Amino acid sequence: MAEIHRQLLLFGAEELRRHAASIEDLTERRRELDRIDAASAALGEAIEDDLAFSHSGLCQTCLPHARPASNDLIWQRSSGRFHLMVSPGVVRSPEGRATRVGVPYGTRARLIMIFLQTEGVRSRTVSLGPSMSAWIRSLGLPVTGGPRGTIQAIREQSLRIARCEFTLQWTARSETGADETIIRDQRLISGLSLWHGQEEGNDMPWQATVELTREFHEHLCEHAVPLVRDAIAHLKDNSLGLDLYTLLAYRLQRLKQPMLLRWQTLAAQVGSDTGRTSHLAQRVKAVLPDVLAVYPDAEVEVVRNGLRLLPSKSPVPRTLVNGFRVIEGTAGQLPRPHRKLFR
Repeated sequence: MAEIHRQLLLFGAEELRRHAASIEDLTERRRELDRIDAASAALGEAIEDDLAFSHSGLCQTCLPHARPASNDLIWQRSSGRFHLMVSPGVVRSPEGRATRVGVPYGTRARLIMIFLQTEGVRSRTVSLGPSMSAWIRSLGLPVTGGPRGTIQAIREQSLRIARCEFTLQWTARSETGADETIIRDQRLISGLSLWHGQEEGNDMPWQATVELTREFHEHLCEHAVPLVRDAIAHLKDNSLGLDLYTLLAYRLQRLKQPMLLRWQTLAAQVGSDTGRTSHLAQRVKAVLPDVLAVYPDAEVEVVRNGLRLLPSKSPVPRTLVNGFRVIEGTAGQLPRPHRKLFR
């Protein structure tokens, strides 16, 4: 159990908030108060509508944190015998040229991906809500226009997700006992209608739906990892925080004994493109308290060479998934996703 949860059980949330209110640095004070609120919510009783989902492969290997240097680059990440390669898709430019749009990146891409997968475990056809603004708010984001606003950012990341191709490659043991390499090329969605002429304050109704490809939908239902919606909401502005939370949600519940996740190995999995593992280690140490605040059962220790992971409970009690196949088990009734995923 993380230290903040021990303090909550000993002193209560109000006492911790009073102590946090005395922190002089405004940014650090706000961050500590948010962490207390998130940790308090994580200790509460989870309900079925609080579930989100992500494919197990996308929990182990992550999209880039920042915009890649070139839209032509193929993004690669690895976790043991599993490898993810994301190839940028092609669209016709206003000038009439075929151009690559680049791979998805950053927090907005992650929120869109989790939204599509959460709704996708229920149905291949995913509704984006009654309006573009409503959909952006359901992602937990404000609706803002302009070149740096959320409208433009969501439009760009949606296009990148819709056009890119995910190549999943892993090594498995065949029936004869020999290793065999399995490669699957998958698009997440069949197509996407992009909106135009909608800016802040112009909330035109739409009938927007996205259809997941049959192959991805079937694979998702076989390999969905349950997440806590409020945890995603708390980490929605931090790409590394989201990467660590989804990675731990997948990995910790599967451990049989403690393991050392070395910094070099972690760097090959998450979306950081830093060349020095010391920089990644510093970033992980800074964001890990926020991750552990929303995953109170996670047993994780920072050591010199990486993260020491211990067998831990899933962030979501298995009784909440109503028999839905989560990594292993028997397929059954699907959980009912919540329309407003991230507050």
